[in-house]
Amino acid sequence: MELQQLRYFLAVASEKNITRAAEHLRLSQPALSRQIHQLEDSLGGPLFERSQGGVTLTERGYYLAEHAKEMVRLADKISANLNTATPVSGELYIGGGETRTLTSVITTFKQMKQLHPDVKLRLYSGNGDDVIDKLDRGILDFGVVIEPVNLAAYASRELPHVDRWGVLTRRDSQIGNRTHLETADLLDLPLILSEQSLVDRHLSDRLGVDLGEAEVVATYNLLYNASLLVHAGIGHALCLDGIINTNGTELVFVPLNPSLTSSVHLIWKNESHLSNVASTFLDMFDEREKTT
Repeated sequence: MELQQLRYFLAVASEKNITRAAEHLRLSQPALSRQIHQLEDSLGGPLFERSQGGVTLTERGYYLAEHAKEMVRLADKISANLNTATPVSGELYIGGGETRTLTSVITTFKQMKQLHPDVKLRLYSGNGDDVIDKLDRGILDFGVVIEPVNLAAYASRELPHVDRWGVLTRRDSQIGNRTHLETADLLDLPLILSEQSLVDRHLSDRLGVDLGEAEVVATYNLLYNASLLVHAGIGHALCLDGIINTNGTELVFVPLNPSLTSSVHLIWKNESHLSNVASTFLDMFDEREKTT
């Protein structure tokens, strides 16, 4: 199994048609078909179901596609960071959950870009579990994660600001004109909660209420889609402040009382060898935090 064969395979999987994939790759159709057959032979079975309308992935093909994307992405990352024309160039891979505290990381990259214009940022958005998974597999250089998170396996820096918890709701809802929301009131509302594995248990402990007893009408991974549910009047989203811009909209953020905040951390793998671009970013981040 060769890296180039995986690129060919992913092109066919994306186009769902060998002819279109060959045109995209600027290969002849017979040459591309031959590469796919060789890959299938090396892996011991068909990766595609063929029909007159095109191709669809088999179960084996779905499994390969999931992992091939990460293999190609990691290979591209290594290549970009080794084949550099200047001392500090290449690509910086950062993953982050939804938090406006990410702006301190973005500001550092902006300063870095001004000094080293050949660097590029690959920013991945996902919840904490997704970010840590990609960090562990070497796809990301850094993760920006919101507590709760087990930091024992990672080097980390705590970011300078904290995030505030509350409820995103419609302005015309029964709580839309409140200045704050008592934590006990959460159990009386139809809630939209984060899907992230640790968050609800963590919040229950800190809130002093069991969110397992709440009426949960929906869950979310990223807040934008949850805001659409809120806008439709389906429920109220328990979330962090500042992620959804509510200015001039029908939505409003109501903070919790007593106030509940979460710290945010920049993390990377313990004892990992950072690329030149990642090491430079970390040095600049530390220097910036000393002066702010």
